[in-house]
Amino acid sequence: MNTEFIEFLAKSGAVKFGEFTLKSGRQSPYFISTGVLCDGYTSYELGKYFARKIKEAYGEQGIDAIYGPAYKGIPLAVSVSIALHKDLGIKKPWIFDRKEKKTYGDASGFVGADIDRGSKLVIVDDVMTTGETKVEAIEKIEKALGCDVVGIVIAVDRQERGRKLSAIEEFTEDYGIPVHSITTIKDIFEHLNGKNIDGKTYVDDSIYEAFAKYRKEYGV
Repeated sequence: MNTEFIEFLAKSGAVKFGEFTLKSGRQSPYFISTGVLCDGYTSYELGKYFARKIKEAYGEQGIDAIYGPAYKGIPLAVSVSIALHKDLGIKKPWIFDRKEKKTYGDASGFVGADIDRGSKLVIVDDVMTTGETKVEAIEKIEKALGCDVVGIVIAVDRQERGRKLSAIEEFTEDYGIPVHSITTIKDIFEHLNGKNIDGKTYVDDSIYEAFAKYRKEYGV
């Protein structure tokens, strides 16, 4: 259990507790968004945890570039690239897509590294619920760049059910692309439940009960 990362997410507000409507339409008792980490300190700290996971999964030569899907993946890819170099001495460029392709000047649909066809990319993002947005990113990378997605690294595995298996297991089975998470939602709730962190309790009995109910319906 990565308790350091879990407490970082809680204290920085990247994980919130309450009532949230997800893109899937599900009503969730928690919401995760790394988009709130928008200063130098929190951006770097987040990138550091991703960098460690990437090195653990791929070593120094297993990937050629970091890909961040627009929009929240953009600053994340930059932060990860910086942390890889600063903390681990691994130099990997970043690249992200434009939502709308430019029709003037540099008309590319991407910003960042000018990478060769056949390059190995890893996608970074905050969560994966159904995998739908990741499929869109993979198709764009393969068709427009001619590159291979060798993996996806996310901050939190929501551990939600797909058709039969977990959404992540089904995604890996369908596309042959592994997904690595820094932590899981189960670990987050178990570590924070009733715990006082710097004078604040993020998960009390009522919040944990709502999570348990949600997990019983949608979790694996």
